[in-house]
Amino acid sequence: MLTANNLTFQLKNGRKILEEVSFTLGEGELCAVIGPNGAGKSTLMKIACGIHKPTWGEVTVRDKKISGMKRPEIAKHIAYLPQFTHAVPCSVYDSVLLGRKPHISWHPGSNDKDITDSVMEDMGIACMRDKCVTELSGGEFQKTLIARALVQQAEILMLDEPINHLDVRNQLDIMDTVSEITKRGRLATLVVMHDLNLAMRYADTVMLMNDGKIIYHGCRGGLTDEALTEAYRTDISIRQVEGKYAVIF
Repeated sequence: MLTANNLTFQLKNGRKILEEVSFTLGEGELCAVIGPNGAGKSTLMKIACGIHKPTWGEVTVRDKKISGMKRPEIAKHIAYLPQFTHAVPCSVYDSVLLGRKPHISWHPGSNDKDITDSVMEDMGIACMRDKCVTELSGGEFQKTLIARALVQQAEILMLDEPINHLDVRNQLDIMDTVSEITKRGRLATLVVMHDLNLAMRYADTVMLMNDGKIIYHGCRGGLTDEALTEAYRTDISIRQVEGKYAVIF
């Protein structure tokens, strides 16, 4: 569905943030992007959704280059949630409805409102529809932002560190929902994550990055202790505990 071909992002001083990065993301696939700080994860995501242009390389969605698309068209294919989003005073409902903007020519119609209502039910935030977003807890606000991304009804979902700074219950709630919606909607989902245990728990595939390159990209079971240790420069091992992967360091 989404393909990145030889992506390189080079600064004016010659430093390469990304170097010849290639990968494919398919329908119904949740891919966790992991790696140390400065590995190029967020830059990769911004290039993949068309915010930054690569120095070399190309990103395609269903064989169509996003470099030839305008922002509204890209937004119909790719829903992107950045790492940092500030709360602007408005109701939860209006905040989520904003995600329909790529599909609205003037005023939101009944279909836009129906989609918003449905997604809010799925995310468990319908009961907060009239609450101001500035009054939400961290977990509630993050669920609102993800709901806003989902109402775009894009086929590709990109989330940059969506569960950082949340408690365990909210982390699990959000990743449970993202995983379920990915499977049910046959979305192609790319999630930047720092929690290695949650990445190994929820991801279908894992993309391990370091120094602007992909060290490993494949199923969870193929990720090795050696690759993790090399990337993070500390001893890391993967074990199976009660049928689940556990990352030990």
